[in-house]
Amino acid sequence: MEDFDIKIGKPSYLSNLIIYPAFGDENSLALVTLEESHNRGGTRILETGVVEELEIDHSDGDLLFIHEGEEIIGARQNRIFATSMILPMGRKRVPVLCAEEGRWKGGQELAPSGYIAYPRVRSIISRTITIKKKPSQNEVWREIKRKQTTMRVSSKTRAMTESFSAKEEELSFYREYFPEREQIGFLAFTNLRFLGGELFFSTDFFQKFLNKLLVSYGLDALEDRMREGEKPQSRPEEVIEAVRKARLREAETYGVGEEMRGVTKKFVLRLLLLTGVIVHLSVLSR
Repeated sequence: MEDFDIKIGKPSYLSNLIIYPAFGDENSLALVTLEESHNRGGTRILETGVVEELEIDHSDGDLLFIHEGEEIIGARQNRIFATSMILPMGRKRVPVLCAEEGRWKGGQELAPSGYIAYPRVRSIISRTITIKKKPSQNEVWREIKRKQTTMRVSSKTRAMTESFSAKEEELSFYREYFPEREQIGFLAFTNLRFLGGELFFSTDFFQKFLNKLLVSYGLDALEDRMREGEKPQSRPEEVIEAVRKARLREAETYGVGEEMRGVTKKFVLRLLLLTGVIVHLSVLSR
């Protein structure tokens, strides 16, 4: 990705969460988010009876975009999507992971929770699906349990969504970030480390996910705030250079477009393209 042309702006500070704005080319694509489509009745999320698989019934006219790590709740157990994807109209079975280890009962339909899995969970999924060709459910469960133990969150079924709801008041502070004009993404650091970065094809589409992502990154930032340290291990320039030099390999897609993945010593990268346009790029700390 040597032609990756992204500019990084001056940082904003939300307590110990440091946000560097990212600027790039603006593109126009007719995509609808999962939450938008579900709220207007254009998409249903259905149980299949298999832990690692759900069915998407999409009847909207626009292509449906699903963000990696988006959480859906209900049915037999809460899940998170294993990868970003673009789905046309129709019914499609897609890969998910369980985000609620202690429950397997309920109805047949799920709904978006409004949360995206925090960076540590998404990094585990991206790393294992890239290296081992299959995401590690056990590692995800262990991480959710570790987070709840560390942050003193009680959940009878070890549901990830309860980590967010339990810390909602503290997380609300991270929503106070205001994006700049023409901003299409960001890089996020804490007082201790690089968390990750997100890039989208347009300002408008980025802003549709901004609050969810701030809360997602905020959950890891809250944990880092509990520990001393003032020197992140990576710099913004290093992250951008790693993206430019990364050797990405084509991966299986579950709809339209093209997905590329890569793992370096420090970072895990995912890239979703449609007609040559970067729809979504994520780079997470390994």
